[in-house]
Amino acid sequence: MSIFLIFLAGILFLAGILFINPLIKGVMWKRVLIWALYVVGNAVLWMGVSFIYINASVGHAKATSTAIFLFGGIAIVIAIILARLLGFIGSKKLNKTDESVQA
Repeated sequence: MSIFLIFLAGILFLAGILFINPLIKGVMWKRVLIWALYVVGNAVLWMGVSFIYINASVGHAKATSTAIFLFGGIAIVIAIILARLLGFIGSKKLNKTDESVQA
């Protein structure tokens, strides 16, 4: 199971790079911030997965549930910030029909 998780982490990391790369536009500091958030978010996520896997296999129920909320919460917050910077959340997009109505 652990070998599968390592393989999955690598594949998802590379898939994320291929997905994010064409979406990044703008100034250099924003690009650096997006890549730093992506790497840190991925590291937190997979550290949490390994921590949960190790504690669940040993039988530490309290540590497992704490890790789910701690690492999961941090990963979700980083993912929301990253989605906002990439424009998936909060950006108003106008359709062509909206532009013609407004004109």
